[in-house]
Amino acid sequence: MSQIYLTDKGALAYFGKKSTPQFWDQHWEIEDFRKHVLSCTSEGLFLPFVKEYLPQRSRILEGGCGRGKIVNVLNHHGYNSVGVDFAEKTVAKVNDAVPGLDVRVGDVRNLPFDDSEFDGYISGGVIEHFWDGYDDILSEMSRVLRKGGLLFVSFPYMSPIRKLKAIMMMYQRHFSDELEEIIDTFYQLALDQENVLEDFRKAGFISIKKKTFDGIKGFKDELTWFKPVLQPIYEGKILQGIRPYLDALFKPFASHCALLVLKNEKDQK
Repeated sequence: MSQIYLTDKGALAYFGKKSTPQFWDQHWEIEDFRKHVLSCTSEGLFLPFVKEYLPQRSRILEGGCGRGKIVNVLNHHGYNSVGVDFAEKTVAKVNDAVPGLDVRVGDVRNLPFDDSEFDGYISGGVIEHFWDGYDDILSEMSRVLRKGGLLFVSFPYMSPIRKLKAIMMMYQRHFSDELEEIIDTFYQLALDQENVLEDFRKAGFISIKKKTFDGIKGFKDELTWFKPVLQPIYEGKILQGIRPYLDALFKPFASHCALLVLKNEKDQK
């Protein structure tokens, strides 16, 4: 994918394949949906925070749930979970393979749920895929979460190494309104974490915890001359034992993604 730094957004845009329902249906295609979903009973990114902050039986929504693996994990650990996704074929396959799992077709910008219905909301790699921004998604997050409810949101972010490359003009640089000809190939943004936090603060959320992750991916993707060595390690094909140590080494300055835990303090109308 090509990368362009958007000077007006302070974000890095990725172009190549547009993030459409059809794209995700194809991306998530596998032979055995049932085995894939039910074999996953643990998860290392969101679950530890959910268990830290929300008691069992809490009602949790995953907006942009894909194949429904996290929904299944949450159920397995005693939570009342629901998933929505706009990839209709994927949702249909999950419903057919695992009918007991509550996964529905839905748009995270216009959710089919009541106000204050959920204690928690998980958004893993969703908000970055919308060229026009995530205001509508954020509004719906606030609406469906009860006051005091928890939001767990992850996204690619402007790590120190990406910010340094932007300062050194190592990316193409454009204003977003100069890119109309290639918007149809837009995939995602690496967002400025502080800007995201400010947007959520304005919407009534307060920050509880922050972490970054995927140090190897961020390092190999931005310093591409290391990619031939690091890619097989990242994929688990060789030297699996050293991956956690490399990830910890690269994480402070080169993580690909950030995760925020936020509390909804906005009074519901």
